[in-house]
Formats: sequence, structure tokens, C-alpha cells
Amino acid sequence: MIKLSNTQNILLESVKTIYKYFYDTLVKGGISGDRHRQIQQRFAHRQCLWDESTGKFWQPKHAFLDDVPFFGNRRTTIASSHAHCEVYQLLGQRRSPVVQDYLDFITELAEEYHASTEFTLSASEGLCYHNNSLNEADKNCAIQVLSRLESQQLLEGVAVKNIPILTANNTLCPAEKVLIPDAPWRKDYIDPNRILHELVSAKFAKSVGCLSLLKDAIERPTEVKTSRNTKSCDWCLEWQNTLNSAEFRSGLKRLIFHDRESEPILDLIWLAKAKLSAASQINVDLFLSDETLIATDIPGTQHFEEFNKTFHIISSGSRYIMLCFLTESVNARLGEYAVKNLLPLASIIDAEPRNIHSLLNELRIRSLPSLVTATESENQADNVSKKVTNSRGESSIYWGAF
Repeated sequence: MIKLSNTQNILLESVKTIYKYFYDTLVKGGISGDRHRQIQQRFAHRQCLWDESTGKFWQPKHAFLDDVPFFGNRRTTIASSHAHCEVYQLLGQRRSPVVQDYLDFITELAEEYHASTEFTLSASEGLCYHNNSLNEADKNCAIQVLSRLESQQLLEGVAVKNIPILTANNTLCPAEKVLIPDAPWRKDYIDPNRILHELVSAKFAKSVGCLSLLKDAIERPTEVKTSRNTKSCDWCLEWQNTLNSAEFRSGLKRLIFHDRESEPILDLIWLAKAKLSAASQINVDLFLSDETLIATDIPGTQHFEEFNKTFHIISSGSRYIMLCFLTESVNARLGEYAVKNLLPLASIIDAEPRNIHSLLNELRIRSLPSLVTATESENQADNVSKKVTNSRGESSIYWGAF
């Protein structure tokens, strides 16, 4: 118990007299629901509840009957065994926190640490976020409160958006400015004030408005250097030969039809003249959809040059890593017709053009309506080997790559 001065004791005795008056006239005598709400509204923001354990008065909305250690010293617990418990509840003390209590706490913490400061771009420092990091105690409180807020909003069926959320640099930032680090190869290039803290639920972060570092970051190449690696260049020539073929275009339409159950209406003739180039270096800048720059000159893996219809793929000692990047790049060019399963697409890119039709049969990819009446009999397709091997001496299907 906190030791009080004589002046404080005199003040406290006066307050207890007021509590007794409230009890005798309002609690004991009984009041209507409307009158009760009026009283709570009047005293909601007044420090009128005395807590002996902390030696101070609290606002009713900051005092609870249940233990609330996750709020640190910014909230308190005044147990129901307290002499004036019924008066405290009349004035607005509640048993446990609700969604709004958690929101109020995290907003209060953010304001205290100036979390509303905007990002700026410095020529010497790059992307900066002028904000103070939370101390260890407040950081732990923020983590616990955000976790409880996630559970409580589900319990109450309430959706919250763009709340202050904890970053990797222990700052609080509006959720819409924070990125979920689901692309770890990019994470080290991003200001930690933009990266979600590892102990905050990514699922919750997404629900309140955080963006995906993988899906919401847009790459824009700044530099592409051609590779002279003979093996990588040879692979690119092989894949280019396949991409340029009519068989590949037909197979690609078949994959899209298999996904969408309707024949695609899109022009793929540009693939006939598409080129592939192995790159020793691809540097990109990262932007968000609102044109916010979030990183500069980070290593990229692929780039499609629209004017020359050229796929630039980062060189690798692994054929299948390059195949993965090429497959993603080709699929991205399909826009709304992009396929969901990349394995069949990678398989036909890596196949000899003459083997694509039978390979898709083996993969159980449905035929286009226009091919159902083709002269090639289904019996011939059934006799195709269960493992198509191309003239390069390698399996056209590499299951481990996807």
C-alpha cells in the first residue's frame, strides 16, 4: 500500500464520503438504465476511482475487475472485494477489456511514441522513418495487447482496420504502411520500420491492413546485365525454341482452358518471336501500388522487356531454378488468364515442342474443344510412355522444382 501524506488522506476521506453518497442514493436506491448510462458518460474520462495499490485515481475505463497485467502500468485492477466496488461499477468500471479498450491502449502508446510520423526519403540514408522505438516493457505490452485484440475482435465479431502495429524496429506504425515479411529474400533491403514484428500474427496483420512483401511489392528493373555463362545461355536457347513453337501456344491455351473451363480469348502470337536472355545481374526498385518507393537496387530474378518481347532470367547453376523463374515470368504475362498450377506450365516449357501434346495427356490436362476431333486417336495417346523424355536427355517433368 502506498503511504499518503496528510493532505492526501484528508482528500481521500472526502472522496469516500462522496462514494457513500453515491451508494446510498444511487446504488442502494436503484436507478434506471438511462440514468446509469448518463452517469457513466459523465465520469468516463474523469480520474475518480481510487486505487490503494497504486496510490492514485483512475479513469473508470482504465480500471478492471479482472487482472490486466498486459496493459503494464497504464491500466489497473481494482478487485471486487473493494469496499466501494458497486459504486466503482456504477461510475463505469468493467470486469474485463473489450476491443475498444485494446484499441485505445495501442493508440495511446502510438501517440506517446509519435507513431504518426510519416516515412521520408533521404538521399544519403534512403527510406527513413523518424519514430521512437518502444522500450522493452512497452514492447512486451504491445505484443500481448495485439494478440488479445486478435482474439477479442473474433469473439465480438468486430473488424478493425489500419491500427498502429508493431514493427521489427519496435516502433508502432499504421498497419497500411507495414509489410508482412513473406518474401524473406527482400526483407533485409526494407527499412525495419516497415517490417512486421516477428511476434505479431501475420494473419491478424493482414486482416487489419498490412501489405504483403511478396504480393504487394512491385518490381521495376533499374539495371540488367547479360550473362556470358555458356550453360545458362544454352538453356535459354532451348526454352526459346519451345516458346516460339505453335505446339507451345496450343499447349498453353489448353492449360488455361483446364483452369477456367472456357477457351481463352487472348493473343499469344507474340510468343512466336519472344526471346530469352540469361542475365548475370538484375537490379530492381520496389514500389507499392500507390507509387511509394520502399527499396532500391535489390537483386531481382526476372524481367520481361515489353518492347522487344524478351524474357531476362537471372543466371544460375541450376537449370530448374532458372526454369522456375521463367515459368513465373511467362505466367505473369498471361494476366487474368494466369494458371494456378505452375508445374504443368514448367513441364511444357522444358519439353520438346513435339512432345507437348502427349505430355499434357499424361498430366491429365483436358483437351481444347477444337482438338477433340483431331485426327490423332486417343489410343495412340494412351500408348505414350508414362515418362516423356526429351531429346536433351532429361525428364520434361521435374516434380521437385515446384
